[in-house]
Amino acid sequence: MIDFAINIEPLYPGMDICGKIERVSAAGFQAVEFWSWDDRDISRIKETCRKHGVKVRAFSGTKSYSLCDGEHSKEYIEWIKRSIEAAKILDCDTLILFPNHFTPCGCADFRDKYSRGAMIANITHTLTCLAPLLEEEDMTVLLEPLCNLGADAGMAVTDTVLGADIVRAVDSPKVRLLCDVYHMQVMHGNLLQNITDNMDVVPYLHLADAPDRHEPGTGEINFNFLLRKIKESGYDGTVCFEYFPAGETEAGFSSIKEAGKLLL
Repeated sequence: MIDFAINIEPLYPGMDICGKIERVSAAGFQAVEFWSWDDRDISRIKETCRKHGVKVRAFSGTKSYSLCDGEHSKEYIEWIKRSIEAAKILDCDTLILFPNHFTPCGCADFRDKYSRGAMIANITHTLTCLAPLLEEEDMTVLLEPLCNLGADAGMAVTDTVLGADIVRAVDSPKVRLLCDVYHMQVMHGNLLQNITDNMDVVPYLHLADAPDRHEPGTGEINFNFLLRKIKESGYDGTVCFEYFPAGETEAGFSSIKEAGKLLL
């Protein structure tokens, strides 16, 4: 059965994370995702979720090091260990990992340091090194291919098929692929086939429309077709709405819920 979540990071601009949890709970959402954890009061988040019956479905395990940078693989793994401890406090079993970490100027760019092939090898190596720890801790990580537009031109993995190949090479049940349909549409399209061809390694989807990354129905993606076909395919993972509201946050919730109904 498909389970749903909503990423609260872009919602209610200026509000603290616990306030966002309270507001989305009041709107009927029972699972949340967010980005960074280390700059937040984890105990307070845990208590807010407990009070409102909300589950933390996933958060980002990427911070100051990049999967594609082999020179800092050990530091990356140490950071994941810390992220796992935070996840345990929140009763969360999933971390989202980016190929590159982000700086105030866009994604960290290693193209002058490594060939593309070397970056892919670095990602595969670090994930392979992580796999025994993840299996021991019963923690899943999701590799998320991202777009390489503008300041993110150095993004090492932008293609769904490549991401799936990396995950299959690692060959661990705790290393999986996240398909974000916004990034997929921007980079290569062919959304349905790229998702269904790789369902063996894809337990998690991010939904937002393109090109502006707003609510489903505000752009060029035919969600009525896409979501009906995903349901028919037998997909039974997580669907998380990760989008930037086109207007006031709660004005967009009706379109989010309508999109969700297509998967029920």
